[in-house]
Amino acid sequence: MSEDAEVHQPEIKIVKGKPTDEEVAALVTVLAGVSGGGQVDEGPQIVDLWGHPVDKLRYAAISWERITRVERTHLRR
Repeated sequence: MSEDAEVHQPEIKIVKGKPTDEEVAALVTVLAGVSGGGQVDEGPQIVDLWGHPVDKLRYAAISWERITRVERTHLRR
């Protein structure tokens, strides 16, 4: 082993029981998923108001409540 090589110390220590290789792999996978792994660029988010609860309100087309509640909900950003 060369001087430049780092000595790897285990970060996870199993102190009780004898897990199988599959159980250890599952544990490592879960811990890797929880750790985040860095920032991910999700891109622009799509605002989809389809099925919004305010659409279930049934007001007359000329009702002031429709204008104030339903339409203002869809005009918000």
